Amino acid sequence: MLLKPLVVSLSLLCGPALADVQSCKKLFERAPQVLSDLNQIGSEVYEDSHPGLGYSATFADPSSKITVFFYDHQQRDVSSEMALESFKQAARDIAAIAARRGAELGEINAYQLRDPSQVLPYRAEAKASDGLSELLAVGVVENCIVKLRFTAQFQMEKAQVWMKVLSDYLNKGYGKPT
Repeated sequence: MLLKPLVVSLSLLCGPALADVQSCKKLFERAPQVLSDLNQIGSEVYEDSHPGLGYSATFADPSSKITVFFYDHQQRDVSSEMALESFKQAARDIAAIAARRGAELGEINAYQLRDPSQVLPYRAEAKASDGLSELLAVGVVENCIVKLRFTAQFQMEKAQVWMKVLSDYLNKGYGKPT
């Protein structure tokens, strides 16, 4: 009788370190209903059907759409290397999404912010042939990968200002946007 609980305990200890999805879930649940001038128009829970894919919240107005994803790939300790790989995949996805719209994506300007206060240091910007500006920011917050994808129907310079406002907002833990 004592052997069965011991075997179960050992198998749990030897198994992969699965994530505590509560971290991503808490971030998702703290997402506001309104983000500056953008209303939250939807949210998704992917975790139930696809563990590790987490959650998303989408904000929009007639000229722009922002989706913030929170996920951990079922890993308890999320590293900056994991965030970098997610960033690279997301940059490829932006090009594929533009192609599905019938647009070509211009050169992707990808870079990493060196300021340690920035929670989303991996950034990419690109202009599509259909006039949309595409911006991406990825980082790790509380052992959760946070990916912000921003598509805007206005000039890149204005979109960059928006991205700064949103990043500052996330850096402050969902304080009031500046």
